[in-house]
Order: sequence, then C-alpha cells, then structure tokens
Amino acid sequence: MNEDDKIQRAVRRTVGIAALKRIRRIVDADNELEAGKQRWARRLGVLFMLAAILALAWMLIR
Repeated sequence: MNEDDKIQRAVRRTVGIAALKRIRRIVDADNELEAGKQRWARRLGVLFMLAAILALAWMLIR
C-alpha cells in the first residue's frame, strides 16, 4: 500500500464521519420538532376538552 492509498482512505473516512455527524444533527433537529408538535397537540387537546366541559356545564346550568 503506497502513501497515496493511505491518504485516500483517510480522506474517505474523514468525509464519511463528517457526513454521519451532519445526518445526526438533522435527525436530532427533526426529532425535536416532532416533540414540539406533540406537546402542542396535547395542550390543544386539553384546551378543547376543557372548553367542551365548560360548554356542557353552562348548558346544564341554564
């Protein structure tokens, strides 16, 4: 194995590691976005449920 082959392997390895790190950052950002959407969906669900209970209670009291 000559010096040029070693350099090429090292370059490919470095580029591969950099690509994997970049993909990991993209996946982490996407996971964080999805977690945020789930939190908002849960909050809106609770809000709508509370509004329905209050509306029902208001109709029963009147």
